[in-house]
Amino acid sequence: MRKLSLVFTFVLFVIFCFAGPVLAGENTAIGTETFEEILNNIQSQHISNPNSDTLIQGAIDGMINTLNDPYTVYLSPEQLKEFQGSLESEYVGVGMQLQPGEHFPEVIGVIENTPAEEAGIKVNDQIIKVDGTDVIDEPLGMIVQKIRGPKGTKVRLTVRRSGAGDFELELVRMSIDTPTVIWKVLDDGTGYIGLNKFGVNTADEFDKALTKLKQQGVTALILDVRDNPGGILGEAVRIASDFVESGQLVTSTVDKNGERQEYHTKGAAIGLGIRTVVLIDRNSASASEILAGALQDYHAATLIGGTTYGKGTVQTIIPLKSGGALKLTIAKYLTPKDRVVNGIGLNPDYQVLTPGLQLIAAQRFLKPSEKNVVEFDIEKSEAQVNGIPVKIEQTVMQKNGVTYLPLRFSFEALGYKVDWQSSSNSVRITGYGSNALFSAENGQAVVNGKETTGLDPLKIEEGATYIPLSDLNVFNISCKTEESNLSLEKMSASGN
Repeated sequence: MRKLSLVFTFVLFVIFCFAGPVLAGENTAIGTETFEEILNNIQSQHISNPNSDTLIQGAIDGMINTLNDPYTVYLSPEQLKEFQGSLESEYVGVGMQLQPGEHFPEVIGVIENTPAEEAGIKVNDQIIKVDGTDVIDEPLGMIVQKIRGPKGTKVRLTVRRSGAGDFELELVRMSIDTPTVIWKVLDDGTGYIGLNKFGVNTADEFDKALTKLKQQGVTALILDVRDNPGGILGEAVRIASDFVESGQLVTSTVDKNGERQEYHTKGAAIGLGIRTVVLIDRNSASASEILAGALQDYHAATLIGGTTYGKGTVQTIIPLKSGGALKLTIAKYLTPKDRVVNGIGLNPDYQVLTPGLQLIAAQRFLKPSEKNVVEFDIEKSEAQVNGIPVKIEQTVMQKNGVTYLPLRFSFEALGYKVDWQSSSNSVRITGYGSNALFSAENGQAVVNGKETTGLDPLKIEEGATYIPLSDLNVFNISCKTEESNLSLEKMSASGN
């Protein structure tokens, strides 16, 4: 009888433990009261006696993570200071620029003469650990805060690089001064301005550089925003004003309510009439895309390179009473022709995916030559393109008596466009009136709609595609071989 009484008492206890909250009210909506209840109960009863600051930070992180937006982040007072310092181009760190990756941050830029460059960190490297702690799926701002720190202190980074095993580097933090604008006159007389981000003084620096180039008689300009992650929207609008007449739309932002805000050019367009190329790549993002998209829409510049990153959202900094801030996505932006950029990016007018050839392609576009010449030294990882030395990752290869050339590099160096067709496992090569589709599996190609057989098959090694030297006859490319030197020559359209 006593056992039955104990069982009955236990059953009642269980029933009331689980039924109590349900009987408290019929409204099941989760509001701030529920949050406070949970927080208070965890603080007062959880066996681990958790720290309240840790619980609140976890709640903030969880709330932000539900947005699935890598650009909305909470900035602690220290992180806010670092963020403001980065816009002013001065901070203590190791000298690399990061952007959110799928799970780990990716390096999109390495500043010269910094610990990151000296340690050999490269663009597209991933940072997977900081001081031995895994940073998978952490907000970018938190990772940056971990990497930065007092001057002279050390930080250990575990780096993941495609085609290599993970490795660890130890770097000493230093003061980093990053000018946002560099400029020069190239050997052929073309002006060059490189932008590594859009900081608080970038537009002023850009105007000074452009004015000096004009004073030196420059009539053609290369504007380089490769590996530029963006920055202040207003600075991009001001630079666009140098190339587009006053009063023209540069970009529109649209908020959650569909309200549109427009940003227009102002002042004298000091670069109007200068033939301009904008170099872009998959790391050109945000303000870089605003500038490039506007110049493309107005035909004020020609875009050369690869498709851009596709960050088409605008963030604002909201100061918090705690001294930190919330960096919050508040709108998406559109180009003057209402093109959507977010998740899509901008496509170049002329695609050149080999980084070392993009600048050469821009020079060739602005000042065409009668012919294009590519010279390989079979024994070196270097080539000459129209007399300009270029480092190459894939060299000329000899196998079973057949000479193979690195396909993308060779054709892009001569001025062709190369596209890999994954659906058909083939390569399309276009240019100079030719449109050729090469099968990667056999010696067949379709050239200008006609099937061509009997070609030597393409070769794929370590992810790179090579084309037999003999197959270049399809394109009427002149080939010369002398000892260890191999030369390709293609007359330009005007020279045909």
